[in-house]
Amino acid sequence: MYWHNPKTQTSERVDAPSTDEEAIRMLAGHPSSATFVSEYAKLRLSGMPIETTLIMVGHEERLRRHDHMPVRLAERERPSGRARPSATGYVLLLALRLREEGKGKNILESLHPNFGESTFRALG
Repeated sequence: MYWHNPKTQTSERVDAPSTDEEAIRMLAGHPSSATFVSEYAKLRLSGMPIETTLIMVGHEERLRRHDHMPVRLAERERPSGRARPSATGYVLLLALRLREEGKGKNILESLHPNFGESTFRALG
């Protein structure tokens, strides 16, 4: 897939993830990861496929970033446009971290028995 990686702020071609866990891992490791994962969860909740969701998260971040570029409008006149992370984003990142550290072997599955599309219905 070709997408804008919100962590590196570059466009790149990568193998598309086949699971939500792989997708969340691609979004983890950045100070704004909770926001990225929150947006990812919200889009997956709406029924969007994994690959399309990642592309949209990257695209939204890229557009948001360009909104904050200096323009003629004074900073106080411009709407913020910053997305805020939800609790879902933090929960998913924590679950992924615990699993990687071996402390939560099946923590992602414990959030919902069928981690995947149904995870986001349960967390939404």
